[in-house]
Amino acid sequence: MSKVSNTLTMLRLLESGRKYTKYELADILEVNPRMIAIYKEELEKSGIYIDTIRGKYGGYIYHQKHNYNISFDYLDVDAIESILDKLDNKERDKLSITLEKIRAIVIYSTDEGRYPEIKQDEINHKYKIISKAIQNNEILEFDFHKKRRKFIPYSFTYYKNYVYVTGLELNHNDIKTLNLLGIENLN
Repeated sequence: MSKVSNTLTMLRLLESGRKYTKYELADILEVNPRMIAIYKEELEKSGIYIDTIRGKYGGYIYHQKHNYNISFDYLDVDAIESILDKLDNKERDKLSITLEKIRAIVIYSTDEGRYPEIKQDEINHKYKIISKAIQNNEILEFDFHKKRRKFIPYSFTYYKNYVYVTGLELNHNDIKTLNLLGIENLN
């Protein structure tokens, strides 16, 4: 695994509240025990402080859970999309990957409050239309966040009680993942 992956995995382990020795962490992460100190240092550079208990029964422990709040919403995504429209292709390509990561954070963290009522008949209808478009490689047109979109759907994703479609949005030539509940006026 990469340094970032190992660092985040170590943080997830420590969030349990259990004390781990550097040898236990090194064994789980399959790295040299010296790397555990490096991962701890990287977390501290990011403002996430791991407590060190010294002595024979010492180790690392983390007492706080999720103090590294990341907050984005749909307005942030829309703002970045409007900036992307003004960039040249090379700059747009670099930022569109970051935008997709932010979009995923927003989708999976805010959809619960955004769509309080799920109308199953409406979802089923949209699902059938999109499924047919996936099978036939067709272009769909619909409104999403008050913007008209041309979209080639590729696949569905399911998270909690929501259905998402991933595909190529032709307006921006970009891969998007959209909640079916936000799709309106589907042709």
